[in-house]
Amino acid sequence: TVKNYLRVVENLTADLRIFMKTLFFVLCLFLSVEGALSQETGKLYTTLSDLLNETSSSTLNVIKEKRNKKQLFMSGGGDFKIYNGDKELDKEIKKKTFAIEIDDTLYINCIGLKFKKRPIGAWFAPGLICKGKVYFTAIPTGSNAAMAFGVVGAAVQSANAASSRVFYEVDDSEKKLKLDRVDSKKMEELLQRYPELLERYQKEAFKEHIEIVGKYLQAIKQQE
Repeated sequence: TVKNYLRVVENLTADLRIFMKTLFFVLCLFLSVEGALSQETGKLYTTLSDLLNETSSSTLNVIKEKRNKKQLFMSGGGDFKIYNGDKELDKEIKKKTFAIEIDDTLYINCIGLKFKKRPIGAWFAPGLICKGKVYFTAIPTGSNAAMAFGVVGAAVQSANAASSRVFYEVDDSEKKLKLDRVDSKKMEELLQRYPELLERYQKEAFKEHIEIVGKYLQAIKQQE
């Protein structure tokens, strides 16, 4: 009768409402995944010299994927996995590319780079060019952490690996690229030509924290 008919309609309406909510959730999930793995245009630089001379070897569509804390803890290196999806192109990115520029942001390939003869790790780390030098921030791993932080510092680093990043300067004065850690002493050397910045830096409580180091490298860069 009418009551039964209304009950059926009510049940169908409720089912339809649940279906629409589920569909909306799935659609949002799909769009978030699609956005996270969407391709971007990257400029590839084969060598440090090419990067400093702004001579890009090629332009390529790439996917930039944020690495999680577990991945960073296990293998150190850069914050981002950058790839194309094509086997041959990915080999070029991984083994023949020094840096990639995406939307005016620079990413340095950590593979092959060593600090005190120990590998930095894998993938790409955020970087910048300042006064003709390349700087990037990555996580020391294994014995590398002990050399960068000392024994106590390495223990802290192991406990909080995802936030224990270090700034490195790429030194090309020798045949092979060499990395120098940007510690407080190095930072003060870089700031010698800028007395006001140096005075401000010397008052900082956490002089070697990457946010502090990055802030003053950017400040020097703005003086160019």
